[in-house]
Amino acid sequence: MKKDYCIITKGRAMRNLLQVTRANFLPLAVVIVLAGLAAAYYSQRSLNGLDALFVMIGAVLTHASVNAFNNYFDYRSRIDARTKKTPFSGGVEIIVKGSMKPSAALATAVGTLVGASLIGIYFLTRFFSVLLPITLYGLVLIILYTPVLSRVHGVSELVAGSGFGLMGLGTYVSQTGRLEAAGIAVFVPVTILVGLLLFLNEFPDAEVDKEAGRRHLVVLLGRKSARWLYLAGLLATYASILIAVVLAAAPVATLLCLVTIPISYKASRITLASHSQIPKLIPALGLNVILILSTILLLAIGFAIGSFI
Repeated sequence: MKKDYCIITKGRAMRNLLQVTRANFLPLAVVIVLAGLAAAYYSQRSLNGLDALFVMIGAVLTHASVNAFNNYFDYRSRIDARTKKTPFSGGVEIIVKGSMKPSAALATAVGTLVGASLIGIYFLTRFFSVLLPITLYGLVLIILYTPVLSRVHGVSELVAGSGFGLMGLGTYVSQTGRLEAAGIAVFVPVTILVGLLLFLNEFPDAEVDKEAGRRHLVVLLGRKSARWLYLAGLLATYASILIAVVLAAAPVATLLCLVTIPISYKASRITLASHSQIPKLIPALGLNVILILSTILLLAIGFAIGSFI
C-alpha cells in the first residue's frame, strides 16, 4: 500500500509540474534553439555538440520558469480564477483548485530559473561581453513580465517576443561568440512570431485582463481593431525572411517558411471574422500555434539545407 501511495503521489507531482510549467508549450523553446544552432552551423560550418546540449537544456528551463512564474503571479492576482479556459489561453487551474500549493509553484519557477542561470553563467564565462546584455534582459523578463511589464501600455507582446527572439540569438552567439547577420535573421522572425502567439491568445482574456490592470495591445485597441494587427504581424514575418534572403543573411532555402502561408491565411481569416466570438476563434488559436512552431522549424531546416548547398 505504501509503495502504491508513493507511486500515486509521485505521479500527481509530475502532472502538477507539467501543468504549472505548461509543458505542452515547451517545444517552442526547442525549435527556437534548433533555428539558432542551424544558423550558427550555416555561418561557421561547425557545431559544438556539448554546448548545443547545454543551451537546449537552458532554454527549456528558461521557458519552464517563465510559465511557472506566470501561473504563480496569475494566481496571486486572481486572474486564473476568472478567465475562461481554452486549450491555448486562460492559464491553468491547478493552483486555483488546490491541486498544487502556490509555494510549490513558486519553488518550481525559482528552481528552473536557477538551473537556467547556472547554464547561463557557463556561457558568460566564455562570451561575457556579448551575452551579458541578452542574459540580463532575459532575467528581467522572467521575473517582472507578469507582475510589472504586462501592466505597461502596449509592451507585453514586444517584450515577450523579443525575449524568445533573444533566445534564438543567444543560441547563435553560444556557438559563434559573435553577433552576426545570420543570428539577426533568426531573432527578427522569432520575435514577431512569439509576439503573435501571445497576442492572439490574449483575445479570449481581454475583459479579465483589463479588469486586472493589464494593458496589452488587445485591451488597448479592442478586438475589432487588434485583429488587423495580427494580419500585419504575419505579413511582417514573411517579409523579414524574404529580406534576410535578399541581404544574404539567410540562405535561399529558408524560403521554405513560405510553405506555412496557407496556415496563416486560414488563421487570419478566422481571426478577422470571429475576433469577438471566442468559441469560433479557438480554431485560429490552434492554427496559430501550429503556424509558429512549423515556421520556426522550417527556418531551422532552411539554414541546415543552406549549409550543404
